[in-house]
Amino acid sequence: MTVIGIDPGSRHFGYGIVDAKEMRLIHANTVHLSHETDMPQRLKTIYDILLSIVEDYSPDEMAIEKIFVGKKVSSSFILGYTRAIAFLVAAQKEIPVYEYSSTEIKKALTGYGRAHKIQVKSMVNNFLQIDKKISYDCADALAVAICHINSKSFLPILLKGQNVSPLD
Repeated sequence: MTVIGIDPGSRHFGYGIVDAKEMRLIHANTVHLSHETDMPQRLKTIYDILLSIVEDYSPDEMAIEKIFVGKKVSSSFILGYTRAIAFLVAAQKEIPVYEYSSTEIKKALTGYGRAHKIQVKSMVNNFLQIDKKISYDCADALAVAICHINSKSFLPILLKGQNVSPLD
């Protein structure tokens, strides 16, 4: 099984594909877009690139970071646009999507839900044995994928002995 992790952003859109069985990096990158480019064109660029990546690598599942509201509410709306692009690509290719909060992701990788970006990036490098330099956006996307893989692998253990379906 392969998982594509998404760190949505309108200027820096990170993505990474991980082989869940071997916990191995398949492909990852960051799409860098100019703030001078208008939003519809940035969204089209993200759509075109993400669709191409999904068609080339055929991930089985998508994991994406949930929206959080920070100091600027308008930034949350823009983040919503890029998440919608990822959802659209996933729906078109019939890829199930799973969402995780930044706290869940950080806790899954570092054991601490308020870990700094450098700690998350370091753990991503350790988990996937990456020796090349990757951007924080790329590391965040890979962190979402790792969080999802770890969450899925523990689900049967957590549900053992319960009359609960994983879909409930």
